[in-house]
Amino acid sequence: MNIIQLTDTQTILNFIEHADYNKTSYLYKLPQEHAHINQMLEQAIDNPGVFALVEDDDIKAVLFAFTYDTQRFKVIGPIVQTGYTLSIEDQDALFKHMYQAQPPEANFNFSYEAQTQTYAREMKAMDVAYNFTDYYLEAYPEQSEALASSHPTITEYHKAYFRAFRKLHDKAFKRAEMSAEDIVDALDEHNRLFIYMSEGLLKGYVYLQVNPNNRIAEIKYFTSHRDYRFKGIAFDLLKYVLHFAFTHYELKKVYFKIRSKNSKLVERFNELGFVVNNEYKKFKFVANNLQ
Repeated sequence: MNIIQLTDTQTILNFIEHADYNKTSYLYKLPQEHAHINQMLEQAIDNPGVFALVEDDDIKAVLFAFTYDTQRFKVIGPIVQTGYTLSIEDQDALFKHMYQAQPPEANFNFSYEAQTQTYAREMKAMDVAYNFTDYYLEAYPEQSEALASSHPTITEYHKAYFRAFRKLHDKAFKRAEMSAEDIVDALDEHNRLFIYMSEGLLKGYVYLQVNPNNRIAEIKYFTSHRDYRFKGIAFDLLKYVLHFAFTHYELKKVYFKIRSKNSKLVERFNELGFVVNNEYKKFKFVANNLQ
């Protein structure tokens, strides 16, 4: 068995097209369109590289990653030849070839679908540490009837709230896809921002995005100020926005993602009618952290 770097995108595409993805980290990040996956592979070839386990010129497994920030990578793989059993030792060797070519402070992140993929023994053997879990929760119209329709401290966004809103958003979501300015600029009939005001202070907010075509809404962002984290503010906001969404729009469901290490906390959302639809376990490796 040898480990080599692949530099031809067509060779990689030919392999992964008919491969096994049971052990593949960040499987949902693989683009479906040929042009997009080709672009991802070209970037991966450049940095940090596409690594393959090869026997007699036959590719058995492939591992690569894409960059999302300076020296921060999301690992895709291993993608394994159908019918081949990849050992944990060989998977570890593939990964070592990748990270040893990078500075020791580089971050490598892994993500697995909790219920369907194989990952636990592999992560432990490779010294990759559990980081957190992403939970994707959904609620349906029948749950909204018992929720609060009004709340004296929750109001729709007004420009007078912008400075306080931006400060809270920037603190809560340091790597957010949308800035406070982006959210405010997007506000319209299908983008709604609700503010929790109490004692003259902005203590929380929730931002709702509605897609009327597929009848689905996403709670894109919600948070409460850390000084009032145990006052039930986030739950009040969620109750309010769920009732608002289902009574103002014809929706099949409302969903959101929450990142947590605390499964008991996530279970509390059941009280609002949310159910966990998907659960992704996240892991992180930094060579500097090895003992």
